[in-house]
Amino acid sequence: MRSTANKYEFVEIERVIGHIESVPVGALFHRRQDVLRAKLHQNNQKGISWLVDEDGAEVGDAIVLHGGYVDDQDEDEWVQYTGASPDKDKAEGGKRLLRSQSWSYRDNAALKRSYERKHPIRVIRGYKGDSRYSPSDSYRYDGLYEITAIRTATSSQPAPDGSEIKICQFDLQRLPDHLQA
Repeated sequence: MRSTANKYEFVEIERVIGHIESVPVGALFHRRQDVLRAKLHQNNQKGISWLVDEDGAEVGDAIVLHGGYVDDQDEDEWVQYTGASPDKDKAEGGKRLLRSQSWSYRDNAALKRSYERKHPIRVIRGYKGDSRYSPSDSYRYDGLYEITAIRTATSSQPAPDGSEIKICQFDLQRLPDHLQA
């Protein structure tokens, strides 16, 4: 992607792990579809994006912070991110879990594999994210983060029947600017 008079012209690039040379940190995108065209993320709806690594394994390459789950925390430089669940396991517009998450679910497994391989993750903040750090009406590429810890935790929001829900959680730390390129 290159800037031409405050508009971005999209050039065909291959999705990669890490920084995308043609997309500067801080780049704004009006719609989620524009994020996809820039190859920052693979999906128009899901929070976790993954691709196939050199050995054929699926690894996470990006996440979108867009007002996901109640247990997410965004402190700008540090993020606590709740994993993903199949649509059948969610209610209330995808914001409430009906049952526990699984590390074997494809998106969570890919992001966990990136943690194990120490791959950086691109973070995109959407307008429904924490208003202290998110753009008000668009999506913004906020650079590379390292997954520093993963764990199974208990959600602060129980299932509709009152039972506890186990979630896959990821801690991410922003990488220094000199590692962004």
